[in-house]
Amino acid sequence: MTVTDRQYSAGTVEHNATKNTLFAATGKKSGHGTIGWLPAPGYAMQDGPAWPTPYQPRVIALLDTGVRPHPWLPEAGEPPFVLHAEDYGWQSPIPDDDTGPTGDYSSHWGHATFIAGLIRLAAPCAQVLSMRVMNSHGKVSEDHVAGALNWLVDNPELADGIGVGIVLMAFGRQEDPGDKDLDELRTPIKKLTARGVRIVASAGNDGAERPVYPAAFAAESALSPDSQRSVLSVGALTGALAPPTERAPYSNFGPWVSEWRSGTNIVSIMPLTTKSSDDPSSGLAAAAAPASGNGYAWWSGTSFAAAAVAGELAAELPVWPGPPGASGRVVA
Repeated sequence: MTVTDRQYSAGTVEHNATKNTLFAATGKKSGHGTIGWLPAPGYAMQDGPAWPTPYQPRVIALLDTGVRPHPWLPEAGEPPFVLHAEDYGWQSPIPDDDTGPTGDYSSHWGHATFIAGLIRLAAPCAQVLSMRVMNSHGKVSEDHVAGALNWLVDNPELADGIGVGIVLMAFGRQEDPGDKDLDELRTPIKKLTARGVRIVASAGNDGAERPVYPAAFAAESALSPDSQRSVLSVGALTGALAPPTERAPYSNFGPWVSEWRSGTNIVSIMPLTTKSSDDPSSGLAAAAAPASGNGYAWWSGTSFAAAAVAGELAAELPVWPGPPGASGRVVA
């Protein structure tokens, strides 16, 4: 990674989080400070919705850590809920298992799976195209984001006429003065939105008004002569009311934030569980060692508010416009 290869952080919240000018994801820490989520019992999660029939998928490209298998997600049947971009010729820049030789799952190994659960709740008719650009620490290289977006530009249809109608990016970074590197993202985003693809991005968790990208591209989208907002930036709400109406203290804000959804203490699926550790050298208390599994969790952050908006869009959009000459299959 070069000095100029900036990184982004995912839109989730950590206790004692500090401001970061990188693209990255963070999470609400457990008591042991090793994982970015709080384990939840299975009954806290809603049952998975049934497959709609007839099935016409709305495809959301999820640029994240990669969706992992979980029994809550449909694993059988046609078509599957999760599509993997590698199966269509894309090459992920992140290893399939980047936990390291010690099995360190770090803070965000299950970030994409958590988001996939939220999308499925909001849009039973959706499919997720998983594109692994984020590492298990919640860091995303700007070059990797640009590469994934350009691949979507160059592949307007996947196999069998499936096309992506929504792109979800739950990470961001603040703009540097005179920053020209954002054109690497601005250019493919404009090409995608020109053919009707909607972009959803989290606003970030600095509790600040300074614009965070790619979410702040929403301000440029609002100036477009097209009345449809092609880029949506999403901040997080909290509070005792249902639905919540107060801005979460951690959420960024400002006129560049176009949407607000609940993002605090959200429950979803997690491809990790906690188990007792028999290894005294692990440094983890009993019943707190992370391990691969089929769990559930609470998590907070603008990532999950953005996931709700992406799911809502997928549930509402009836037809994927597609490029000129597309097959016309209904996919969002």
